[in-house]
Amino acid sequence: MSDTNCMANSTCEDSPSESGPSAGPDDDFLIAGMLSGDAAALDKLIERYDRLVRYTVLRVSHSHCLRDPHWLDTIASDTWTGFVRSMQRSPDNRPKSVPAYLVRIARNKCASAMRHTPPAYKPIAGQEDGATPDIAATTEEPVDLLCRIELLENLRSCLGELEPDEQRMASELTAITDRRWKEAAASLGMSESTLRSRWKRVLERLRRCITRKTGKTLARAEAVCDSLDGER
Repeated sequence: MSDTNCMANSTCEDSPSESGPSAGPDDDFLIAGMLSGDAAALDKLIERYDRLVRYTVLRVSHSHCLRDPHWLDTIASDTWTGFVRSMQRSPDNRPKSVPAYLVRIARNKCASAMRHTPPAYKPIAGQEDGATPDIAATTEEPVDLLCRIELLENLRSCLGELEPDEQRMASELTAITDRRWKEAAASLGMSESTLRSRWKRVLERLRRCITRKTGKTLARAEAVCDSLDGER
């Protein structure tokens, strides 16, 4: 992940409106520099598009991201490795759209990894891993979207700090947030009352972690992201 982590600073309040693909040298110039051995050019591409790559991974393989705290970093790294190798193999055949090309690589890396790593639970209908992320259809502006992505990444990092038994409960996050307590408890092999009691403690740990990482409560962090849309 690049150092431009607005959630770690002021929860996106100071995120520059010009951040994104239009800022700085164009992609073709950076790819040429990368192929000539300029590490800074590759760093700039990663800074520009890594959050898009991670968003794609989250959308395509959300249950794996919840279960494995290393999943997102691993697939994102594999995506960038694949991108560099592809450019090295065909230096004169550059993509017309670098972000679209990275999304395709990320989806393929997710699909390949998921074939060898089955999900820990059955997702609810319409939220299965492997669903194609409709990047073009999103109505959010890039700064809004990146704010939410980074909030999710901080939450994912906090999930990775939980104890093993707490991470097992977190693997049933979809059912729990839908208030399907009985289903989640049966999957975890515990009573519904036990799950409810333990989940309160898990939530408190997650809230403290989010506050530590962002300097704000989870509710405040979400409100800041929501406010970006209202300011336009």
